[in-house]
Amino acid sequence: MAVVHRRTCFLIFFAALGVLFSLSFSVSASSDTATTTTPVSDTTSGSISENALPDFEEAIFLHPKQTYRKLTTLAQANDFSEAGRVWLLLRKAQSEKVLTLYKEMDATLVTVAPFANIMTNKQHALWLYLQGSRMHQTGNISDAIDTLKNAVEVAKEDTNSTIYVLAIRELGYGFALSGDYYRATLVLQEAYKNLVTLNNPFFNGLLEESLGDTYNYLGNYTKAIEYYEGAIAFFESIGYQPHVASTLLGLAMVNRKLENWDDALSYFNRYEIALSFTDNHSENFYLHYGRAMTMAEKGECNLAIGAIDDALSLSGPIDYNAELYKKRALCNLTLDNLPAAKQDLSKARTIFNGIEALHNTQWHLELDYIAGLVAFKDNRFEQAFKFIHMYYKDFLELQRLNNSDYVTQVQTTMEAERKDKEIALLKQQTQLQAVTAREQSLKVRQKNMMLAGVVLIFALLLIFVVFQYKNSKKLLALSIRDDLTGLHNRRYFFDYFEHNLVKLSPHHVGLALISFDIDNFKHINDNLGHHVGDEVIKSVAQTAANTLRTNDVIARIGGDEFIIALPRTTLLQAEDIAKRILENIRSHRFITKEGADFSVTASLGVAYHDQNKFVALDVKSLMESADTALYQSKRAGKNRFTVAA
Repeated sequence: MAVVHRRTCFLIFFAALGVLFSLSFSVSASSDTATTTTPVSDTTSGSISENALPDFEEAIFLHPKQTYRKLTTLAQANDFSEAGRVWLLLRKAQSEKVLTLYKEMDATLVTVAPFANIMTNKQHALWLYLQGSRMHQTGNISDAIDTLKNAVEVAKEDTNSTIYVLAIRELGYGFALSGDYYRATLVLQEAYKNLVTLNNPFFNGLLEESLGDTYNYLGNYTKAIEYYEGAIAFFESIGYQPHVASTLLGLAMVNRKLENWDDALSYFNRYEIALSFTDNHSENFYLHYGRAMTMAEKGECNLAIGAIDDALSLSGPIDYNAELYKKRALCNLTLDNLPAAKQDLSKARTIFNGIEALHNTQWHLELDYIAGLVAFKDNRFEQAFKFIHMYYKDFLELQRLNNSDYVTQVQTTMEAERKDKEIALLKQQTQLQAVTAREQSLKVRQKNMMLAGVVLIFALLLIFVVFQYKNSKKLLALSIRDDLTGLHNRRYFFDYFEHNLVKLSPHHVGLALISFDIDNFKHINDNLGHHVGDEVIKSVAQTAANTLRTNDVIARIGGDEFIIALPRTTLLQAEDIAKRILENIRSHRFITKEGADFSVTASLGVAYHDQNKFVALDVKSLMESADTALYQSKRAGKNRFTVAA
C-alpha cells in the first residue's frame, strides 16, 4: 500500500532481523536444491494424475495459464476420488490466486468448503492460507491474520512444505500491513529457524520478498531494494514468473517513494511485461495505481488525476482505493479544486473507518494531515491547526510505541512542513490585508497558535530524542553481547571481522585466529548440572579475555565454543597467547556449593595469515583451518593447542 509519508519503523526489527536474514539467506540459488514437486511435463503435455496433486506448486508457478486450463477441465470431468477432488479444487483455487482470478477463486473456495471435515492437515493448511490471502485482498485484515495464524499452526506439521512458507510469508505481510512489526518479526524469525538449513531458492525468495515488503512499510527503502533484488534473483533462477512480477512491483513502489521517478516508471514497465503469465487484467490495477501515484508525487497533478480515475475504475483492494483518494485529494488541493478535495477526503475516511485493523496506523493518521491542509485552504485556520497538531501528536505517539529510530527523519520532515505552512500563512496574510479588523485579529491569533503548536511539537521531539537515545544505547549493548558471559556474540564477531580485520594492509604484519572449547564439557553438565556448566563457561570466558591484548577480540559463538581474533600479530605472539590461555584455564580451581572441587582444560586451534606474503585473505579458509587445528588438538589428547599447517 502506498502512502504520503510511510515512515513507521521498529528499531528492534532492524537490529535483530536485518542482520539475521542478511547473514542466513545469502545462499546459492542452485536449481539442485529446488523443492521436490511434480515434473513440469505434467502441465505441458499429457494428463495430471491424482497422485501428483499434493506436490504441485512448481507446475502452478512455472506454467500458471496452461496448468489452470487443465485443472479446470479435470474439475468439470469429476473423475477423481473424493480425497483427490479436494486436492484438485484446492490447486485450482491456488492457480486462480496466482492468475488473480478472484471471482473464480471465491467460487472454488465455496465449492471446496463442504469437504473441510475430511481434509488432511496439508489440505486444511492450504485451504486456510487461500482464505487468509483472499481476506487480505478484500481489506479484511484482522480476520485474515486470525485465519493465517491457524494455517501456520496446521502447516507446522511439515515445516519443509511450500504451504508452510506461503502461509508464513502471508502472515508476516498481514502483521506488517496492520503496523504490528513486533509480531511480524517473530513470524519471520520462526520461519528462519525452520528453513535456514534447507537452502531452497523458492523459500529464500519468498522470505526475502517478505523482508522487502516489511522494510518498505517501515520506510527503510534502501534496505527494501536490497531484499527485493535478492528475491528476484531467486525467483528468476527457478523461472517463477508470478513472483518475479510481484517483486518488480515492489521495486517500482520503493523507487517511487525514493522519488527516483524514472527508475520507478522503468520498473512499472518491466512489471507490465512480466504480467504476460496471466490473461487476466485485474493485475492492471496495480500497474495503473503505481503509475498514477508516481505522476502525482512527481508533481504532474493534471496527468495524475486522470490516471487515478483510471485506476479507481478497475477492481482493486479497497485499502488501495483509499490511498488513491488521499492522493487525488492532495492533487485537487494543488489545483485549487477545494470541493473535489473534500469529497476525496470523505471517501478515503469512509473506507478507513470500515477497516478496523488499520485504525491508528500511519495510513489512517494521514487523514488528519490532509484534513488540516483542506481546512487551511478553506481559510479555517483554527481547525487546520487542530488537525495538523492532532496528526503530529498521534504520529509521535505511534513512533514512541514502535520505539522508532527514525526521529531524525521525522524531525526533518516536520521542520520542512512547518516552514511551508509559515510561508503559506504569510502569503495568505498579504492577500487578506484589506479585510476587517476582526479578521486581522483572527489571523494574528491563528499565527500565535501555530507558533505555540510548533514549540509544543519540538518540545515533544526533544523529550522523545532523549528517550530514544537512552534506549538505543541499551539495545546496541544487548545486540552485540552474549547474555551468559558478557563477551561479544557470534554476530558481532563476524560483523567486526568483515568490516575491520579483512581490510588489513600488508604492513600490519598478520592476523591470527584462535578457536577453542572446553574439554569434556558435556561430562560437567551431565554430572554436576547445567548451573555448574554455566559457571565454568563464564569463568573460562573471563580467564581467556583477561589474557588478551587491548585490540584483540573474543566472542562466544555457541555452547562452550569461543573464537579469538588477534590482529596485527606474528605467529610467535599468537602461540604465546595460546600457551598463556591454556595455562590460565587449567590453573583455575572450581569449588561448587555441593562440595565438588575440580579444574578444567581447553583445546585450542591456531590459524595464521601472513600479510607480508601478499596473499589475499580467505576468511572462510582461515576459520576452517582454525577449526581443523582445534580438532587435531582434541585427537592428540586435549589440553593443548595446535597450529594449522
